[in-house]
Amino acid sequence: MEINSKMYDYIIETPVVLKDIIERRKEISKSFIEYYKNINIEQIYILGSGTSYHAGLAAKAYLEEIMNMKIFNMYPTQFEANEKVFNKNTLVIGISQGGQSLSTVAGLDSAKSRGFYTAAVSENPTALVFKHADTSTRIEVGNEKCGAKTKGYSGSIATLMMMLTELAIAKGILAEESAEKYFMRMQKVIANLNRVIEASTEWFGRIKEEFLPAERIIVVGYDNIYANVLEGALKILETVRQGVTGYDIEEFFHGIYNSITDSAHIFYLASQGSYKPRTLKLIEILSQWTPHNYLIASPEGINIPTDKDLICDFVEDKLFSAWEYIIPLQIVACMAPISLGINPEIPKDPQFHRRIGSKQLDGIRDHYASEEKNV
Repeated sequence: MEINSKMYDYIIETPVVLKDIIERRKEISKSFIEYYKNINIEQIYILGSGTSYHAGLAAKAYLEEIMNMKIFNMYPTQFEANEKVFNKNTLVIGISQGGQSLSTVAGLDSAKSRGFYTAAVSENPTALVFKHADTSTRIEVGNEKCGAKTKGYSGSIATLMMMLTELAIAKGILAEESAEKYFMRMQKVIANLNRVIEASTEWFGRIKEEFLPAERIIVVGYDNIYANVLEGALKILETVRQGVTGYDIEEFFHGIYNSITDSAHIFYLASQGSYKPRTLKLIEILSQWTPHNYLIASPEGINIPTDKDLICDFVEDKLFSAWEYIIPLQIVACMAPISLGINPEIPKDPQFHRRIGSKQLDGIRDHYASEEKNV
């Protein structure tokens, strides 16, 4: 099936850009490594908003494992206004794909004013954030001319991983042989992405007519896929432009379930783990209240899947399957709005950030594939 969508093209490009970032990791991270290889770092903050925040959260477990230190994920405004940091050997990484986020700039400036080390990460070669940090690292995904970022999310995760993998190697924290084993695991997940994209596209065709009228949408998940819960909810919210919320499943148990009626459409990211059987039990219970339940999972433990379920052979790597599990929700965010007469590639108001003062628009990273708001 041919799909005429720049956003869909970017999703298709995700495996290619991930492979490229891993293969070029030494080149991409060179200046960062040279600056920090002999500097004592004892903890790291990753600052970002929206997709950038979610990317940092998705990378967290891996980064803590290889660096053997605490990684904190925060919104820049919270870091600037409220965070007390008592360890001077702190590295603060500010990530902004478009590079023009004023809150990320403020977060980096706050870190520098307190004597912390800083690093900026952006796809934009002339990023504003680069002027407010000790080092600059590019997210090599190309200029994604789309308001709702897709390959940029996965590319941001990979870039953070490669930067700190190479730093761990340079510092003697991580052996090259151990790093290669991680890279092999990453490549296994990346090699499976085209299968996931194909299965997700077919699945959306099955749920399309039921989902399109949805006005209340919920995403539920757990463990290391929680970053995808937040990112998937954001992607659908950005493009479908209805109320979407994302919850950790245990948080959902503690009160959210009370609000479920037959108008709720719920996506369940049921990755392998102790919560998968409880997710299936949750669907069994909630099916009495709403017919709109969409399970996204591997086949293990699924006895009688429905046509609404996406049952796919995910690799199920606890550190890297965020790259897999975000794909179905990106497909929904791409394809549903097209059927609703919305162009998912163009923000509702392309000048919103200028009007509200949240970004310093540069006319390049805020110039989208088309200036038409409707397809």
